[in-house]
Amino acid sequence: MRRLLPIPVILIAACGSNPLFMRLGADYYPVTTIGTQWEYAIDGGGFVITTVVDQTVTGERSCYRLQTGAAYSYWANEQGRLDHYEDHRVIFNGYEVPVFQAWVTYLDWPLCVGASRVDSASTFVTTQGVTISHDWRRETTVTGIGSLAGWDECYILEQEERVVNWVQTGGFDPETLTVKRTLWLAPDIGLVRKTTPDSTLTLTNFTMGG
Repeated sequence: MRRLLPIPVILIAACGSNPLFMRLGADYYPVTTIGTQWEYAIDGGGFVITTVVDQTVTGERSCYRLQTGAAYSYWANEQGRLDHYEDHRVIFNGYEVPVFQAWVTYLDWPLCVGASRVDSASTFVTTQGVTISHDWRRETTVTGIGSLAGWDECYILEQEERVVNWVQTGGFDPETLTVKRTLWLAPDIGLVRKTTPDSTLTLTNFTMGG
Protein backbone atom coordinates (compact mmCIF):
# COMPACT_ATOMS: atom_id res chain seq x y z
CA MET A 1 0.00 0.00 0.00
CA ARG A 2 1.33 3.46 -0.92
CA ARG A 3 1.42 5.84 2.04
CA LEU A 4 0.58 9.34 0.82
CA LEU A 5 -0.49 11.09 4.00
CA PRO A 6 2.95 12.17 5.32
CA ILE A 7 3.81 14.07 2.13
CA PRO A 8 1.22 16.88 2.40
CA VAL A 9 1.81 17.11 6.15
CA ILE A 10 5.51 17.80 5.55
CA LEU A 11 4.73 20.36 2.85
CA ILE A 12 2.29 22.23 5.05
CA ALA A 13 4.80 22.39 7.88
CA ALA A 14 7.49 23.69 5.56
CA CYS A 15 5.21 26.29 4.01
CA GLY A 16 4.39 27.70 7.41
CA SER A 17 7.97 28.88 7.82
CA ASN A 18 8.74 29.64 4.20
CA PRO A 19 9.06 33.42 3.55
CA LEU A 20 8.41 32.93 -0.18
CA PHE A 21 5.11 31.17 0.55
CA MET A 22 4.19 33.99 2.94
CA ARG A 23 4.93 36.63 0.30
CA LEU A 24 2.93 34.82 -2.36
CA GLY A 25 -0.10 34.68 -0.08
CA ALA A 26 0.15 38.27 1.19
CA ASP A 27 -1.54 41.42 -0.04
CA TYR A 28 1.08 44.09 -0.66
CA TYR A 29 -1.43 46.83 -1.52
CA PRO A 30 -4.62 46.19 0.52
CA VAL A 31 -6.98 48.76 -0.97
CA THR A 32 -10.18 46.69 -1.16
CA THR A 33 -11.39 46.93 2.45
CA ILE A 34 -13.38 50.03 3.30
CA GLY A 35 -12.14 51.77 6.43
CA THR A 36 -8.52 50.66 6.11
CA GLN A 37 -6.28 53.54 7.13
CA TRP A 38 -2.58 54.39 6.99
CA GLU A 39 -1.02 57.25 8.96
CA TYR A 40 2.40 58.47 7.85
CA ALA A 41 4.90 60.77 9.51
CA ILE A 42 6.55 63.31 7.23
CA ASP A 43 10.28 63.67 7.71
CA GLY A 44 10.83 67.13 9.15
CA GLY A 45 7.38 67.38 10.74
CA GLY A 46 3.72 66.77 10.04
CA PHE A 47 1.70 63.74 9.02
CA VAL A 48 -0.61 62.51 6.29
CA ILE A 49 -3.49 60.01 6.48
CA THR A 50 -4.79 57.80 3.67
CA THR A 51 -8.15 56.04 4.03
CA VAL A 52 -10.16 53.63 1.88
CA VAL A 53 -13.42 55.58 1.97
CA ASP A 54 -15.80 53.66 -0.29
CA GLN A 55 -16.41 51.58 -3.38
CA THR A 56 -17.46 53.49 -6.47
CA VAL A 57 -17.41 53.53 -10.27
CA THR A 58 -14.79 55.56 -12.12
CA GLY A 59 -13.85 55.35 -15.76
CA GLU A 60 -16.71 52.87 -16.24
CA ARG A 61 -15.12 50.48 -13.77
CA SER A 62 -15.92 49.39 -10.23
CA CYS A 63 -13.08 50.41 -7.92
CA TYR A 64 -12.12 51.62 -4.46
CA ARG A 65 -11.67 55.29 -3.63
CA LEU A 66 -8.84 56.37 -1.32
CA GLN A 67 -8.63 59.79 0.28
CA THR A 68 -5.34 61.48 1.18
CA GLY A 69 -5.95 64.94 2.58
CA ALA A 70 -8.29 66.64 0.11
CA ALA A 71 -7.20 64.43 -2.81
CA TYR A 72 -8.77 61.20 -4.04
CA SER A 73 -7.26 58.26 -5.93
CA TYR A 74 -8.96 55.24 -7.46
CA TRP A 75 -7.70 51.65 -7.38
CA ALA A 76 -8.74 48.18 -8.52
CA ASN A 77 -6.90 45.09 -7.27
CA GLU A 78 -8.01 42.08 -9.28
CA GLN A 79 -7.06 39.56 -11.97
CA GLY A 80 -3.42 39.44 -10.92
CA ARG A 81 -2.73 43.15 -11.06
CA LEU A 82 -3.18 46.44 -9.24
CA ASP A 83 -4.68 49.12 -11.49
CA HIS A 84 -4.74 52.87 -10.86
CA TYR A 85 -6.93 55.48 -12.53
CA GLU A 86 -4.58 58.08 -13.98
CA ASP A 87 -6.12 61.56 -14.09
CA HIS A 88 -3.60 64.03 -15.51
CA ARG A 89 -4.42 67.73 -15.74
CA VAL A 90 -2.55 70.93 -16.56
CA ILE A 91 -3.26 74.55 -15.66
CA PHE A 92 -3.50 76.82 -18.69
CA ASN A 93 -4.55 80.49 -18.51
CA GLY A 94 -6.04 79.86 -15.08
CA TYR A 95 -8.10 76.86 -16.16
CA GLU A 96 -7.61 73.19 -15.24
CA VAL A 97 -7.41 71.19 -18.46
CA PRO A 98 -7.77 67.37 -18.45
CA VAL A 99 -5.11 65.84 -20.71
CA PHE A 100 -5.10 62.09 -19.92
CA GLN A 101 -7.61 59.90 -18.06
CA ALA A 102 -7.36 56.10 -18.18
CA TRP A 103 -6.97 52.95 -16.12
CA VAL A 104 -3.31 51.88 -16.06
CA THR A 105 -1.71 48.85 -14.39
CA TYR A 106 0.39 49.98 -11.45
CA LEU A 107 1.81 46.61 -10.27
CA ASP A 108 1.69 43.01 -11.47
CA TRP A 109 1.16 40.19 -8.96
CA PRO A 110 3.03 38.41 -7.60
CA LEU A 111 5.94 40.79 -7.19
CA CYS A 112 9.32 39.41 -8.21
CA VAL A 113 12.78 40.84 -7.64
CA GLY A 114 14.17 42.08 -10.95
CA ALA A 115 10.75 42.55 -12.54
CA SER A 116 10.16 45.89 -14.23
CA ARG A 117 7.23 47.49 -16.00
CA VAL A 118 6.89 50.68 -18.01
CA ASP A 119 3.63 52.55 -18.50
CA SER A 120 3.34 55.56 -20.76
CA ALA A 121 1.02 57.81 -22.70
CA SER A 122 1.43 60.42 -25.40
CA THR A 123 -1.58 62.58 -26.12
CA PHE A 124 -2.76 66.12 -26.76
CA VAL A 125 -5.79 68.34 -26.23
CA THR A 126 -6.91 71.59 -27.79
CA THR A 127 -8.24 74.29 -25.50
CA GLN A 128 -8.86 77.99 -26.12
CA GLY A 129 -7.59 77.43 -29.65
CA VAL A 130 -4.21 76.16 -28.41
CA THR A 131 -2.84 72.59 -28.56
CA ILE A 132 -1.24 71.16 -25.42
CA SER A 133 0.92 68.02 -25.77
CA HIS A 134 1.26 65.64 -22.82
CA ASP A 135 3.88 62.89 -22.61
CA TRP A 136 4.00 60.66 -19.54
CA ARG A 137 6.19 57.70 -18.62
CA ARG A 138 6.47 55.68 -15.38
CA GLU A 139 8.98 52.89 -14.84
CA THR A 140 8.76 50.68 -11.76
CA THR A 141 11.40 48.08 -10.86
CA VAL A 142 11.39 45.61 -7.97
CA THR A 143 14.97 45.89 -6.71
CA GLY A 144 15.02 43.72 -3.58
CA ILE A 145 13.50 42.36 -0.37
CA GLY A 146 14.35 43.75 3.04
CA SER A 147 13.25 44.59 6.57
CA LEU A 148 12.40 48.08 7.77
CA ALA A 149 11.53 49.26 11.28
CA GLY A 150 10.03 45.92 12.27
CA TRP A 151 8.36 45.15 8.96
CA ASP A 152 9.81 42.01 7.44
CA GLU A 153 9.68 40.61 3.91
CA CYS A 154 9.18 44.06 2.37
CA TYR A 155 9.51 44.47 -1.37
CA ILE A 156 11.64 47.47 -2.36
CA LEU A 157 10.59 49.26 -5.53
CA GLU A 158 12.39 52.00 -7.45
CA GLN A 159 10.11 54.21 -9.49
CA GLU A 160 10.79 57.02 -11.94
CA GLU A 161 7.98 59.13 -13.36
CA ARG A 162 8.49 61.73 -16.09
CA VAL A 163 5.95 64.22 -17.45
CA VAL A 164 6.48 66.61 -20.35
CA ASN A 165 3.82 69.24 -21.12
CA TRP A 166 4.20 71.52 -24.12
CA VAL A 167 1.92 74.36 -25.10
CA GLN A 168 2.40 74.38 -28.87
CA THR A 169 2.51 78.09 -29.49
CA GLY A 170 5.15 80.77 -29.61
CA GLY A 171 6.89 81.72 -26.38
CA PHE A 172 6.39 78.41 -24.57
CA ASP A 173 9.08 75.80 -23.90
CA PRO A 174 8.29 72.20 -22.90
CA GLU A 175 7.87 71.80 -19.13
CA THR A 176 9.51 68.62 -17.85
CA LEU A 177 9.01 67.12 -14.40
CA THR A 178 10.86 63.99 -13.28
CA VAL A 179 10.23 62.38 -9.89
CA LYS A 180 12.16 59.43 -8.46
CA ARG A 181 10.69 57.38 -5.61
CA THR A 182 11.68 54.43 -3.46
CA LEU A 183 8.70 52.44 -2.15
CA TRP A 184 8.73 49.84 0.64
CA LEU A 185 5.73 47.49 0.59
CA ALA A 186 5.05 45.23 3.58
CA PRO A 187 2.87 42.09 3.45
CA ASP A 188 -0.80 42.71 4.32
CA ILE A 189 -0.02 46.36 5.15
CA GLY A 190 1.09 47.95 1.91
CA LEU A 191 3.17 51.09 1.68
CA VAL A 192 5.28 51.56 4.83
CA ARG A 193 7.80 54.05 3.46
CA LYS A 194 8.11 56.33 0.45
CA THR A 195 11.16 58.45 -0.22
CA THR A 196 11.74 61.11 -2.88
CA PRO A 197 14.57 63.63 -3.18
CA ASP A 198 12.33 66.10 -1.31
CA SER A 199 10.58 64.06 1.38
CA THR A 200 10.19 60.81 3.29
CA LEU A 201 6.93 59.29 4.52
CA THR A 202 7.10 56.54 7.16
CA LEU A 203 4.12 54.56 8.42
CA THR A 204 3.34 55.18 12.08
CA ASN A 205 -0.09 53.55 12.38
CA PHE A 206 -2.08 51.06 10.35
CA THR A 207 -5.72 50.05 10.90
CA MET A 208 -7.41 47.36 8.85
CA GLY A 209 -10.99 48.22 7.99
CA GLY A 210 -13.96 45.96 7.90
